Amino acid sequence: MKRFATLLAALTIVLMHDADARADTIASAITTTGVDVQAHLSSNDKLVITIMPTMDVKLNGQLGIGMKALDDYGTWQDDLPSLLVVESDYFDGAVLQTLVFDGDGIDMPTGLGITFGACLPADGVCIFEEAEVTLMREDDGSLGLTLATLEP
Repeated sequence: MKRFATLLAALTIVLMHDADARADTIASAITTTGVDVQAHLSSNDKLVITIMPTMDVKLNGQLGIGMKALDDYGTWQDDLPSLLVVESDYFDGAVLQTLVFDGDGIDMPTGLGITFGACLPADGVCIFEEAEVTLMREDDGSLGLTLATLEP
């Protein structure tokens, strides 16, 4: 039991130390079809994107989820542009994507474009939607982000 308590205390110290060193910024935007796009700056070098359709909307599996750098600063460590597709007509639910970037190299705002098809299966209609994430250095030196959806 004493070993477990020591291990738990060590883990708590590590997590608390890590919590102090990392950014914790999240942004959310709802598209015209009701898809919830979220961006979470989970550390100084990782951006987590979540695209969550409502119950009446499905994400088109053939159009996929596209991501591209909106500038040529070399911020993104992942191969961009990228396109995540599935063989079926629709994704099964929410899509989660993690992108790695050079947080220390961000001196000017840098952008990421996100595209996807939001479909209303009952109506047989798919709408191409876009969102943009911008990472920027805050006045206090930390990283911040903004998220905006673009009208189709």
